[in-house]
Amino acid sequence: MPHQLNQNQQYLILVAGVFFLVAYWIFGYDGITFSDDVSYLELGQRFWMGEEVLTDDHFTSRWGAYIFSGLITFLFGYNDHLASLSSLVYYLGAMLLIWKILPNPASKGFFVLFFVSNVYLLHFLTKIYPDAALVFWTALILFAAFYRQQKPLWSALLMSTAFFVGFCTKETIIFLAPLPLMLWWLDFRNKAQRLFYVYFFSSLVIIAIGYLTYFSLKFEDPLFRFKSIQDGHYISPYTYFDKDWKVMLQRISYSPVFTFVERAYWVWFILSVPGIFRAFKNKRDLSLIFALSTICLILGFWFMSTSFSYYNPIYLNPRHLIILLVPFSVNIALESKRWMDNFFWNRFCSLWIAFGGFIAFGALDWKLGTYYILFAGALLLGPKPIKTVSLVILLILPTFISVGYQKHLKNYPHLKEEFTKAMEKSDSSFPLVSHDFLVKSSKVITGNYNKVPQALTLDGFKEKVRLDQQPEEFQVFIYKYYKHAYPEEVNFVNDVNHITENNHYVPVDIFEDKWIKITHFKRVSPLSPFSNSEYAINIKPYSELFSWSSIATGQ
Repeated sequence: MPHQLNQNQQYLILVAGVFFLVAYWIFGYDGITFSDDVSYLELGQRFWMGEEVLTDDHFTSRWGAYIFSGLITFLFGYNDHLASLSSLVYYLGAMLLIWKILPNPASKGFFVLFFVSNVYLLHFLTKIYPDAALVFWTALILFAAFYRQQKPLWSALLMSTAFFVGFCTKETIIFLAPLPLMLWWLDFRNKAQRLFYVYFFSSLVIIAIGYLTYFSLKFEDPLFRFKSIQDGHYISPYTYFDKDWKVMLQRISYSPVFTFVERAYWVWFILSVPGIFRAFKNKRDLSLIFALSTICLILGFWFMSTSFSYYNPIYLNPRHLIILLVPFSVNIALESKRWMDNFFWNRFCSLWIAFGGFIAFGALDWKLGTYYILFAGALLLGPKPIKTVSLVILLILPTFISVGYQKHLKNYPHLKEEFTKAMEKSDSSFPLVSHDFLVKSSKVITGNYNKVPQALTLDGFKEKVRLDQQPEEFQVFIYKYYKHAYPEEVNFVNDVNHITENNHYVPVDIFEDKWIKITHFKRVSPLSPFSNSEYAINIKPYSELFSWSSIATGQ
């Protein structure tokens, strides 16, 4: 992208960025993640239907994550893709806010390019997660910080509101809490106007009093919200306080570096470095705001505990990190001339990006390693006229590859169609048995919020067997995507084998393709020879039906 753009070109790039996000939202949808997004979809629907949603589950207090999406599904129908329109609005709002305060057409152009081209930001564009909403509230905090001298009252109200709603969306917004204090110290040293801080901290105190009073009146405990956060912690593979000290040491030392590399944030991280260093040298207010906010977020993600009772750093899920892309993209944009053309910074960034490639190679991720090497090579060695074009291609191309890969891997429309048909055939005497994550998501998948699903998890079916209430017939629905997202579900396959073998079930019908496998089982008399059973004609022995190899090969 040329460093000299005229006014018309900067608007064209903005329009292109908006169009790209809208098009990605329309055509890049690959389905739900069968996880927290299901909870937020259902909470939003329940809220607008007038049902009680606030409980001691800390998810229910994140109303900023589900009220907007819930309004969309309440007005236009219970649809998982349509609900994610809220995420598109949040992203567009964040991009427009930051674009407005950038100083020149070149920085606006580079900001749009880097903001819209991160594969994880785009992946969650079509999902209902609080992190997508937090992108907007992060941008609003930084937008308000920029206007703190010109419009102290309005910027203070905007920032305090953004912090409050951000906290009611997801608690990670507190990683930005040191920023106002840092800005106050800078303004104090520069003898700048400090009226903003009087308004800001006063409004925060008023909001905090109102917030605590609400919980005191509703739950008779002003600290109810914070206790629910604490009680929401549980031991999992993604907690650290319960692990060996070596695991904790890895987490707070080099593990985040590997996360940034493996999750494709490395380019943004490295290209931000010149902007952060230059901000403290030139001391321009806009540069300092985004440099300081980057430092706050990085330190928060790296070291801050998620618990009040014990030290437990946050698990660095790539979804959590998308709020970093707001300050990252601005740091990159403000100093694009440095990392593109400056002798030192160009080589610094190129070599460190290449270093990320060697880390990826060490992890045997040849595709990602090759990508980093290509990016570093284009940045360092690309002829000046085509360097920008090469980098644009390297940024945008992975977004298309990623969505194509995900859509093929999940084939969500096919899953919806077949799972919905299987649900329609199921009832109490002919239940559908499937993965926990599908049963939990059944209302969202079928698009029927009001129907009570006749689907059982494996534990639910085991309970029926234990009570000798097992049905004469049932269906088993296997979604082969579990091998990618829930590999531990291989036990589901083994347990189904065990139940059918010990309770005299035989398969009478099988439907299978590359993505799903549906088997209809029927109970037979234990006195009937299996080989002569009318139901076993042309059917594989049932001990083989759910073997790992048969699923892996699609046979």
